[in-house]
Amino acid sequence: MSYIVPGSEPYFLPGGTTGCLLLHGFSAMPEEVRPLGEYLAKKGFTVLGLRLTGHATHPNDLKHTYWTDWLDNVEDGLALITKMCDKRVVIGQSLGGMIALIAGARYDISGVVGLSTPYRSSSNERLAEKLQRLMRPTIHKSVERYPPDHFLYKRRELNYPAYPEVPSSILTELDQLAKEMVAAIPQVCVPVLLMHSREDQSVPFTCMQSIYDHLGSSKKEMILLEGMGHSLVQDPKRQVVFEAVEKFLTM
Repeated sequence: MSYIVPGSEPYFLPGGTTGCLLLHGFSAMPEEVRPLGEYLAKKGFTVLGLRLTGHATHPNDLKHTYWTDWLDNVEDGLALITKMCDKRVVIGQSLGGMIALIAGARYDISGVVGLSTPYRSSSNERLAEKLQRLMRPTIHKSVERYPPDHFLYKRRELNYPAYPEVPSSILTELDQLAKEMVAAIPQVCVPVLLMHSREDQSVPFTCMQSIYDHLGSSKKEMILLEGMGHSLVQDPKRQVVFEAVEKFLTM
């Protein structure tokens, strides 16, 4: 039976009438974006950090996860904060940013923040990619793990809240999510803030411009960061990200 990795439970931080729904990245856990959530809570915002289906338990759970499950998570989260919040903003890191943008087109929200968000103009798989997934049922990351006798072994990386491996089957769901995001962003009419680092080694910073150009919103902003990694909320220079998000929320 799967259980939530200690320290990566969903979290609710009550505050004012602007509610912030925080979404972590692919294979990561709610604690990945918790530093931003705690910062916003101290500034008077209500914060709900979601655990996306298949995450923060065991990598095998991703074998039974569909991209639509993540939209269901957002819908449930928005319903939870609706009664106490007049404004609802969805903030997502990487995969979370993709989900947030789709939510901006589908749900009644006040804004979207996308951090290090991927953009793929086509989700058509090449034959070589399909064969690779058949030959590699599990994709391993080069990470420093806990000792084999530790209760967190095979659960997450030593210094980062994420799975050390994922089933390759979930990549099909990521492809479908990417396709849905590309179709959705022209329908996003709420204010959008996009942030990306030029030095991002996981997602090209040029994705931010592609998303920006296709957004339907007339109120949109890009911030290109320097000298930061992919996970902006975990980066040592994250304060600049926190302040930019706060400013966006109060506009």
